[in-house]
Amino acid sequence: MKKIIILAIFGGLFSNVFYGQQITIKRIESRLITNEGYEFIGDLKEKNNDLYTYSNWNNNGVLFLDNKTYRLSNINFNITTNSFVSRISRDKLFAFKTSTIDSVSINNLLFKNIGNSFYEVLFEKGDNSFLKKYDIVFQRGIDNRLGGKTLGNTKALVAYNYLIKSGEVFKKVELNKSSIIGLIDDENDKATLISFVKEEKLSYKKVKDVVKIFRFIFENSSKII
Repeated sequence: MKKIIILAIFGGLFSNVFYGQQITIKRIESRLITNEGYEFIGDLKEKNNDLYTYSNWNNNGVLFLDNKTYRLSNINFNITTNSFVSRISRDKLFAFKTSTIDSVSINNLLFKNIGNSFYEVLFEKGDNSFLKKYDIVFQRGIDNRLGGKTLGNTKALVAYNYLIKSGEVFKKVELNKSSIIGLIDDENDKATLISFVKEEKLSYKKVKDVVKIFRFIFENSSKII
């Protein structure tokens, strides 16, 4: 039987509270209860215009918490709020409380909770990780010089930032040769990497190639950043 998720009915759980005290539903933390019996804390929200990683909700998700896994089939990553959300009805969403989740896999993309923010893990080895951060940027409409007005509405767009995490240290990296080579201190290591990239015909601008480059760096360089 497929694992399913159900939303606990507040009326039955909190009826005594409602009669004993004048507490509104908004003051009570929402809970999503899995069939494993685990309660995830979060917030009930109306469907909105936030930006998400996936255009639909038919996604295979695995939530990792305390060395246990919980499988969901209606999960998405809300880029606007940097949180994970399940759709429980056509117009209702359940936003998981970030601090309650260690990491989440959606359609084989792994997102790890680091300092209460989620990063996609592109590659990791030991204490070194190559990470992708999803962000939102705003694009203004085009300025009309003749009329002195802005044409079109401001648009929210998805932007990606790439970072290297070594131990507790983060450093932003651009997808270009100088930025990536600049992470390495040892001149011999730099030369070895340049030769590897040339021999393998890799690009410093393509993410899939950069993952191979950082795999090589993590395995062969004595020190980075």
